[in-house]
Amino acid sequence: MKSYVTSYNGLFGRQAEDAPAVERIEIPIIQRDYAQGRESGTVARIRANFLDALHDALTTKTPISLDFVYGDVVGGTLRPLDGQQRLTTLFLLHWYLAWRAGSLEQESGWKRFEYATRPSARRFCECLVASSPPADAKLRAWFEDQPWFLHTWQHDPTIQSMLVMLEAIDERFAGVDFVAAWARLVDADAPGISFHLLPIEQMGLSEDLYIKMNSRGKPLTPFENFKARFEQMLEHSCPDRVEEFAQKIDGAWADLLWPFRGSDDIVDDEFLRYLQFRSEERR
Repeated sequence: MKSYVTSYNGLFGRQAEDAPAVERIEIPIIQRDYAQGRESGTVARIRANFLDALHDALTTKTPISLDFVYGDVVGGTLRPLDGQQRLTTLFLLHWYLAWRAGSLEQESGWKRFEYATRPSARRFCECLVASSPPADAKLRAWFEDQPWFLHTWQHDPTIQSMLVMLEAIDERFAGVDFVAAWARLVDADAPGISFHLLPIEQMGLSEDLYIKMNSRGKPLTPFENFKARFEQMLEHSCPDRVEEFAQKIDGAWADLLWPFRGSDDIVDDEFLRYLQFRSEERR
């Protein structure tokens, strides 16, 4: 298979004539949580080293390649089989430097990034690209203080990892020339950070393959799979209710069941038992 050298921002722009057109990135349902923001010692060291490499690539004349990103490209949507972690970090880095460089208002393809795995993570990404904190903001505290930030997101591992990564990016890139770093990041001809896009030619990769590729990560819970699949059904049957469902299941409904949470401080099992009860009740 042929690969194409590109950057995260370059995915949405001009490419080789035979390269697939990418209009958005969607992390597939069968994928693990975003892990580069976990707070264990090992992950913290990996995160620091990775950010050091990205920092050097954007502040010196030495570019970096992040190897291969590959997956399905169907109808303009890239669903990565391998590269979820790197793409998520690049999405967060683009937001951070665009914010710092005063370029958030520009309509850009890099903003079209979402998680099919979790409606809550998708909603957070949507809110993130529309947010412009004050220059002196402490990012985690500022986000958690916003009216759109739901209480249950405090226990969403992907969102919490994103917040940790944003704080780490802020710490590592503080003091750089933000305008220059942003320009190097999105440079169409010589980007500071690039990778090889390897499209998988066969459409509709099997779920078994996704599971095997991500077997070392934390698997989705049955409730997380249910939410994602049910939302897909809503998109086909009553698309006008999708946003309402996503907000209620991570908001008002989660708050209602919160007093009945278990020792793990999540209400996934309680949600599933209640939904099963209601389903059997209607038979």
